[in-house]
Amino acid sequence: MKNVLILIVLGLGLASCNSSSNTKARPGDEKVDKAIVASNLYQYYVSNPQTIQDKDNNTLIAYAVDKNMDCKRTPNGVYYTVEKAGNGENFILGSKVSADYSGYLLDGTKFDSSYDRGQPLKFNVGRMIQGWNEWLMEVNSGTKSTLLIPSHMAYGKRGFGNSIPPDSPLVFEVEVAAQ
Repeated sequence: MKNVLILIVLGLGLASCNSSSNTKARPGDEKVDKAIVASNLYQYYVSNPQTIQDKDNNTLIAYAVDKNMDCKRTPNGVYYTVEKAGNGENFILGSKVSADYSGYLLDGTKFDSSYDRGQPLKFNVGRMIQGWNEWLMEVNSGTKSTLLIPSHMAYGKRGFGNSIPPDSPLVFEVEVAAQ
């Protein structure tokens, strides 16, 4: 039933689009038109999801449409927005990174935040969950983004402690800089 509802929402969004489906929000726009978001993400929607990856994909698309997020997609299915484009060096495997972030479950429950600790996380690209590592290869120093990460590119079937249940897609608000 949930998948039928998502198809209806996405279908309505596509039906209401004008012929310029590549229209992007302008800086300063408060909201992105849901029809535009739906048309940009619909190409990735799986009509009959059989795997947890396909189900996560559809869940993240529905989340993005609901939140009016005009997302880009990495090759393996991490959706992200760019709130502030960085102008520093490009990240490569092994780059030293400093990140301020907050992590959430899709229901809005915060499970971790460097902001709350008052200290950014420092690490090398390749040493984080797969979703972060892949996103970092798409952006450069100074970028501020919201990431939507499918469970298989986060903590998968094992989850993480008591704060992240198994098979949980995650949302991160992240700002990164080279160390």
